[in-house]
Amino acid sequence: MADPDTADKGPQAASPSIEADLRHARHLARRLMRLQRRHPLFLRRQNRANALLVAEWAALIAGTYLLVYGPLPWPWKAVFLVPWSIYSSLALDVAIHYFNHWPPFSRGWANACMRALGVLVLTSPLEVRYHHWEHHRYNDPDDDPQQTLARIQGAPGVRGWLALARYLGLEMARSAWGYLPLSPLPPYIRVLRRTKPAEYWEIAITRWAVPAWIAVLLALSWRQTLLLFLPAAMVVALLASFLMNLTDHAPSDLRHPFRQATYLEPRGRLHRLVSWVNHFTAATHLTHHLFPQVHWIHVRRLQRRLRPLYDRYQAPHSLIVNSMLLGNPIALLRVLGTLRREPGPAGRWPVSPPPAAPPA
Repeated sequence: MADPDTADKGPQAASPSIEADLRHARHLARRLMRLQRRHPLFLRRQNRANALLVAEWAALIAGTYLLVYGPLPWPWKAVFLVPWSIYSSLALDVAIHYFNHWPPFSRGWANACMRALGVLVLTSPLEVRYHHWEHHRYNDPDDDPQQTLARIQGAPGVRGWLALARYLGLEMARSAWGYLPLSPLPPYIRVLRRTKPAEYWEIAITRWAVPAWIAVLLALSWRQTLLLFLPAAMVVALLASFLMNLTDHAPSDLRHPFRQATYLEPRGRLHRLVSWVNHFTAATHLTHHLFPQVHWIHVRRLQRRLRPLYDRYQAPHSLIVNSMLLGNPIALLRVLGTLRREPGPAGRWPVSPPPAAPPA
């Protein structure tokens, strides 16, 4: 194994074998993208999947409101709220992610109406789109959460747990504050005022609509809103969402194309069921980072063809697949424990991959 201090001194220069394998991977992805743009069967499957995802998006939001404000007795609400909040937040994140890469409707107003439902769960899908595109455009190896996790893992005993709790708490607070109207817009969103004014004003209006909707809910039913809805939406959901985004990239190495995110091929019926419910997004994140243009229903097909390359370069496996995706609070704690204990900073892989001939 390479010394982490040595491996972190600068971006890794791509070796000829890596370049050859990247060319081969791009060739496979281009063939698939040609089919998804032109083949009638592929187009029908994509349209059907988009429509079902919109229906799931609306059903998840309706289910949240039915649980919080419906006729169930309070003890039952308390029992179901945490697992539902974990599951629904992860599922809503997946829907927002896919909507922002592949809008489900051909008309802009229909997509805007669909995004407006995000206010009901205190989120701004369009603003998330621009944050996410910036994430795809620019990954900074020197500003990588993996480095923070490495420092946390180095702290002994209770200090490490406190450091992890502080890190997660600060990130959740930053995320919640970032969508409120008084928080500053980042430059890549402010520029929209000149280039795409309709999208800029949608983001600005949504920022005011979220606190306004909270005020409406408090006025209509302050107990359920204060004791159930806000803790579920602002604590449990934000924690689950952040952990999913974090474990999509931890452990990782942003200096290496085949280690910049995580992946996993689920095995066994239960594992496949869990990933199917999650639309395989956590299991295919490395493939998605390499080729974000490939529609989400085809990413698994491409990943199966790329698996030999992932095995060759020791691509990291997802920590979240097969664990908390169905809203299991015990699995949530297990993921936290794994982040606290398991080493995975960038430099723990060999600096140079093992020699191997590029695939034919």
